[in-house]
Amino acid sequence: MKLPETKSALTLWSFPSANAWDALLTKTSRMEAAAGQNSAFAEMLAKLRNMAMSGRFEELPALLKRRLTARALSWFWLTDDRFAERLLSRQLLSTLLNAQQPRLTRITLQQLMQLYFRRFDLLDQHDGFREVLEQALLSQLAKLPESRIASLRPNPLVILKQEGKRLLTLDGPRQLAEETLKAGRELGATFNDLGLQGLDDGRYGDVCRAHFYLETLRHLPLDNWSSVMDELLKPSVSKAPFEAGRCIGHAALEILIDRSGQEASEPWQSFILDLAGDPRIASSAYNYRQWWQPLGEVRIQKVRGWLSKEDLRLFLQAVEQYGLESRNTELQRMFPARKLFLEGLFKLKLIRNTRLLLGNKAQQIVKSILGQEVKTSFATMDGPMNDKAVIYLDCGDFCLVEGSHSFKIWVYLAPPSDLLTSYEKPAFSHSTLTSAIPAHYRKQYGNLPLESFVHTPHIWQHKVFTFLAKNGIGLDIEQLLSNQDYQNQLRRFGIPVVSANRTVVPIPQAPNVNSAQGVEFNPSKKTINRSLQADQLTALSPNDSKETTIGTPIANAGSSQYSPHKTEEVKKLSEKMLSSLKKSLKSSDNMTDPVKRSTLETLNTMELRVLKYFAENPGDKAMHKAALALALEIVDIKKLLAGTLADLCWQDTHNGWHLTSAAIKAMAALEEQKANDTKAFDTKLSTSHGSADTDSVVDREDVTVEKTSSKVDSDTGAKIDYRNPKPMTIPNQYPLVGRLKPRELKLLEYFAANSGDKARHAANVLGMSVKEVNQLLYGPLAKLCGQNSEYGWYLKSSASEELANYKEHQRGL
Repeated sequence: MKLPETKSALTLWSFPSANAWDALLTKTSRMEAAAGQNSAFAEMLAKLRNMAMSGRFEELPALLKRRLTARALSWFWLTDDRFAERLLSRQLLSTLLNAQQPRLTRITLQQLMQLYFRRFDLLDQHDGFREVLEQALLSQLAKLPESRIASLRPNPLVILKQEGKRLLTLDGPRQLAEETLKAGRELGATFNDLGLQGLDDGRYGDVCRAHFYLETLRHLPLDNWSSVMDELLKPSVSKAPFEAGRCIGHAALEILIDRSGQEASEPWQSFILDLAGDPRIASSAYNYRQWWQPLGEVRIQKVRGWLSKEDLRLFLQAVEQYGLESRNTELQRMFPARKLFLEGLFKLKLIRNTRLLLGNKAQQIVKSILGQEVKTSFATMDGPMNDKAVIYLDCGDFCLVEGSHSFKIWVYLAPPSDLLTSYEKPAFSHSTLTSAIPAHYRKQYGNLPLESFVHTPHIWQHKVFTFLAKNGIGLDIEQLLSNQDYQNQLRRFGIPVVSANRTVVPIPQAPNVNSAQGVEFNPSKKTINRSLQADQLTALSPNDSKETTIGTPIANAGSSQYSPHKTEEVKKLSEKMLSSLKKSLKSSDNMTDPVKRSTLETLNTMELRVLKYFAENPGDKAMHKAALALALEIVDIKKLLAGTLADLCWQDTHNGWHLTSAAIKAMAALEEQKANDTKAFDTKLSTSHGSADTDSVVDREDVTVEKTSSKVDSDTGAKIDYRNPKPMTIPNQYPLVGRLKPRELKLLEYFAANSGDKARHAANVLGMSVKEVNQLLYGPLAKLCGQNSEYGWYLKSSASEELANYKEHQRGL
């Protein structure tokens, strides 16, 4: 018998009926959320909170036997109350489980399950609380009786009773993510099937999603983009904690960088730059420290190598477009040969690293061409380089600095200077590129050859080839020239003969970028001899060697090196310093050769400061903490440790720095000698700056006032020289402050009002660079200011008193 098909009739609900169902659902949800919470529950919750606040838990053992207490305690742990953290104890959880026999109630068990999924591995911060809670959940789930009522939705307790041993382990999120990927499903659907919807918004869900995303990246085809990448670019996802102190974003970057070969695909390179930015920036930059530093130097160098092609592309586009827009026929004529030469180096796979430098006009051209596509980092140029572009190329056996317009091509046999290679310097001038960098190269490598060539048509390439050939470096010149130029080279010059004796590149000597090489102090001579280096990269500026009479501020960094310039601080030896030295001496026996105190006396001020820092902070790394404390760049600290301080320091397995035992002994002896010298010097100083009727000596590099008897004018209060009855000038009346220039006086007044501030604070307030502030503090203000144990600056008592009198005098004028 064939029956006719039934037609389902749609029932139309009236608005009152539909609204009634909505009200009923809302009421049911409220009842479910408030289950077990009444006035007694609220009182118990308040009692637990008071115990956590006061630290008095005498009543707690007896209370834990009550079901109400167990329910309130598990709820209290779920809240964001800061006092609940005090009760997150594995001992308290164990006591609760023992007190609640034979098993926990379903409500208490559900709340503990929520706690586990919400906090997950973060519970390990509380003395292994997560592991105890995991075992407790498995034990309690096993005791849970079978449900007699069939549920329309999956019951998480029932699911976890069956799958808990797999899902509740520390490795559970990874296993769940892998199974979801193999099944080709979405993670949300898997949580719903397990009845865990609502529990995936906690830490467990975050870790699960992280593994899901990362597993997707591990199996993603090399040239493909995935929707997972869009998710990972969200800061809330990429910055979420993952493992071993890293974020999910760090793990994603490691996977893509490690899977890529010598060159990343365009989608992957775009993702990496969008997430972490260009790694070719200063190591002190926040973005570098946040994203790139945790990845390690090998991965950083790999990505920098990828970006060399982008640098080269931007350089060539900027030069070509500028030639067209400016209608510079000469630039247009020279461009093709340079383009072929540089692209040939890239095709030969010689280019390992690059750095792009753009003047303001060149930057505008690049941005107008690419718009928002510009993701690469570049240094800036000003002055006569404003309209030019320059690119630095590390080709392994040699390095080039090539530029547009009439800029020469510079050829080096080794990386010329950290100024170009370290990314710490963000701006360059013509003199830096053509004078300072070659000078650093010669200082590091001695007589190692370098050359610069004008771009004379059809000749400059030959000069480059010949220079490299003489030093044992051969190139496939056919790949670097057009067919016409190649034939011309063969007819005119032939192929350069590559020398069989390759020029040996010596180990670079770390240039001493700080000023004073040493300061000799002899109280009996009343003179200070100073020997200075001319070239500096950081805080201090060079000065010629001079002789200066005692009793005046010395406008040089080295002036604060010898003991008389450290009065109040050196009079009383730092207990922290001596304690650190003694502590280090017990554990440091890496150097048996003695270090004499005179060896330390030959160090300049900056070197002594670095040495003293690691004496007070043994085991610190030459990184950001040391750089902030010393107001130095990290690269400069590393240069000192690898250079002049190499025999005085050693590095442990954790990359922390320590003084050798011999250096510790020499440092202690030097500190004690400084204290003794200071006492002798201050006695002489107080004599020379005594009453108005005594002979005085006031000296500065530009002015010397001879010893002379003087008296005070009874009418004006000004000091009068017997041989010259005119009142003395302000510089003579205020010998320490009166000769200061406006910027120097402004800085002195800052530290008078903000004693203990560091150099960078003053720089921010006064609109100066830290380098300028340090130049003044170690130069003309060296005798007026001192530095405390926290590297903060203050005015010495004599300077503070004279500054107050000087300002009072100025107000009276």
